[in-house]
Amino acid sequence: MANTFHVELITPEKHLLSADVVHVRAPGSAGEFGVLANHAPMVAGLGPGRLQIDFADHKEEFAIGGGYFTVDNNKALILAETCVRKSDIDLDTAKKNRADALKRIETAASAAEREEAQSAFKRHNALVQVAEHKVD
Repeated sequence: MANTFHVELITPEKHLLSADVVHVRAPGSAGEFGVLANHAPMVAGLGPGRLQIDFADHKEEFAIGGGYFTVDNNKALILAETCVRKSDIDLDTAKKNRADALKRIETAASAAEREEAQSAFKRHNALVQVAEHKVD
């Protein structure tokens, strides 16, 4: 298909996806962005959030914990620190972990502890948001 491009989604633990897709919506460090076929070459940092991949016949959502996104010559590479498919998210556990991270932010004894807790909060919040999101 002329209106598709190839995407690879990789974490340190596994290769999650290798497919031709129509559109990718990603949580960039500076805000959400979208990519279609024939996009200009780009490298972008990713923050924690919802990654949506649109195939010709369906959509899939993932919660990512940050990483990098590159696209060039109709090939995109998504390197994610963490990535969980929506169907694999345990919402109750994600909510509990998010609440625990918030408590750690409030009680952090140092800037380093606070920063680690804030990072954990953002990752768990992304899981909750993806699990509760209705696919567009």
